[in-house]
Amino acid sequence: MRILITGANGFIAREIIARLVTAGHEIIACVHNKLLENIPHTRVFKADFTKATMPEFWLQQLKDVDAVINCVGVFQTTKEKTMWNIHYEAPKALFEACVKQEIKKIIQISALGVDKVDVPYAKSKLAIDNYLQTLDIDSTIVRPGLVYGKGSYGGSSLFRGLAGFPFILPMPGRAEQLQQPIHADDLTLIIEKALTLPGKQILCAVGEEKISVKNLLIKLRTWLGFKKTWLFVVPDIFIHLGAKIGNYIPNSPISETGIKMITVDNTANEIELKNLKNSTHINPRSFTSGLNGMVSSVQDRWHARLYFLRPLLRISIAFIWIFSGIVSLLPISSPISFDLMTQAKIPLTFQPLALYSFSMIDILLGLATLFNYRLLAVGFLQCIFILMYTAIISFSLPIYWLNPFAPIAKNIPLFVAILIMMALESER
Repeated sequence: MRILITGANGFIAREIIARLVTAGHEIIACVHNKLLENIPHTRVFKADFTKATMPEFWLQQLKDVDAVINCVGVFQTTKEKTMWNIHYEAPKALFEACVKQEIKKIIQISALGVDKVDVPYAKSKLAIDNYLQTLDIDSTIVRPGLVYGKGSYGGSSLFRGLAGFPFILPMPGRAEQLQQPIHADDLTLIIEKALTLPGKQILCAVGEEKISVKNLLIKLRTWLGFKKTWLFVVPDIFIHLGAKIGNYIPNSPISETGIKMITVDNTANEIELKNLKNSTHINPRSFTSGLNGMVSSVQDRWHARLYFLRPLLRISIAFIWIFSGIVSLLPISSPISFDLMTQAKIPLTFQPLALYSFSMIDILLGLATLFNYRLLAVGFLQCIFILMYTAIISFSLPIYWLNPFAPIAKNIPLFVAILIMMALESER
């Protein structure tokens, strides 16, 4: 079959593509801004789901396509309209184009629990699920529980990060909420089977085992190879405060959407599980069995330990740029800055312009880092400015290398920290 897959750079989508390519299918991959690499038999095109909201756009991409798998999803945005465009308006246009083009099958990757939680992520996903069922086309809506596997993203990465926390094992509240995780291999097998299912179905894709968040974290920590440690219950007030702050920080480890979805049981009932097995003839493995079938590597442990350190690294780098820019502009600090520029033989007429210009540049670089805006480009500029500052001071004021507070020598670890931040920039 020739299959169009949207959101093709996502964690679940890439697992699906790998299975379907191995099975001999031809893939047309729709991505937002990054091209797939090293995947044979795949054609790639770009589409912005915040704008691709007209069927005409999709009609030209659906020529000779047999099936469509929509994997596009965004867990948290600062604008609710963006969420609805991505989850509802663009897929609606895609699905209408599929009907016009007489596509044989649509598979919609939704999420378990979208009918239980009142957040924009869930409401927009549920709305497009419901709309798809009204169309005259064969369709299967797949609602996975927590997906885990060799890699991780989103919720599975958060759980790994919590499980790998040093010294303590943080518990979100009492952590008695139930999850029903499914292994990525079982999920992709279900989706492969769904390609040939006639009519309309909703499949709750879950594993056999219902497990509390507390026991899930304990099992993950053991699997990662970390020692047992104290269980620490994080009070709800700190969880919700962190989530509110996280709403406004791109790629934050936690957000209100994630917290609200984790505070309810996210499981399928017996009827839904029986329907999954009868429709696909697949018995998804339990979480315990799935973990036992995987070997954790040093990369898994790095990822777990860096999960919360990564945003802290970015925030701390942002802080130093913003702080240095603001401090340089304060009346108490300006005379010191002008004195340094005089020692560096910068003409008096240019000193105010230099001070205010470089201070604003520092602040802007810091803000861009804080809000994760074009982080690779911003990090590159930061490295250039650090090298430039260091070279100017080393040439004009070399004595500062011997200053007991090491103001110049500290540029070396900051430079390396920025390189590490840039290396960790990609989430997928």
